[in-house]
Amino acid sequence: MRISRLFSETVPVEELGAPEKEAMYALFAENYENVNRSSFEADLFEKDCAILLRDTQDHALRGFSTQKILRLHIDGQPMRSVFSGDTIIARSHWGEQELGRAWGHFVAELRAEEPEVPLYWFLISKGYRTYLFLPLFFHQFFPRYDQVTPAREQRILDALAGTRYPDSYVRESGLIVFPDSHGNLSRDLAEIRAHRLRSPHVRFFLSRNPRFAEGQELVCVAEISAANMRSYGSRILSESAGKAPHPEPGAIYA
Repeated sequence: MRISRLFSETVPVEELGAPEKEAMYALFAENYENVNRSSFEADLFEKDCAILLRDTQDHALRGFSTQKILRLHIDGQPMRSVFSGDTIIARSHWGEQELGRAWGHFVAELRAEEPEVPLYWFLISKGYRTYLFLPLFFHQFFPRYDQVTPAREQRILDALAGTRYPDSYVRESGLIVFPDSHGNLSRDLAEIRAHRLRSPHVRFFLSRNPRFAEGQELVCVAEISAANMRSYGSRILSESAGKAPHPEPGAIYA
């Protein structure tokens, strides 16, 4: 059995210290071009919390994913959404599963707090690697290559993206197109190797977001529920059903 080289902790943004913010930006700048510290921190401070991935040996930061909880009404019914922002894993630790496990526990806690309110994942993808988290975790997600986006999910997409990015969301294409760069993948990360094109998900992403290398983002959504999540995520949600925990700030979801 493979031993993870990472452990995780989920920390409210206001409790992040200067060393964490410095390390987060360093990782971000290693993987993205046309970025600056002030814009990164402005985006970070707008989020609710960050999942931090640390090395089990020296506790150095090796990755992170920022999260924000959104509330809205669709068809007169309340719903919540988890919006995942900047997400980076150090290349030395690619292949580790800790982020998926930590995020699964994070959304399971949220789902258990208000099980009667639908919960969705709101994801914007400026690279195919991010988009591939959707088929990895979910049975149904949109947009996708083999189904037309249902009317309800389209209304959810439009509401989330239109509220979040009113000046940059292009409804006809489903893309976030910023007038000024908000950062784009480094040249080597934007390169797509030939074998990746065998995946219909990758081909679909490229067809919908052909200018991804310039920083354009594809708007995506998936319902977070035990029925819709694949085996591991579904098990985490099922184990949390009926519970309504209130974790302390900075608690480790392990």
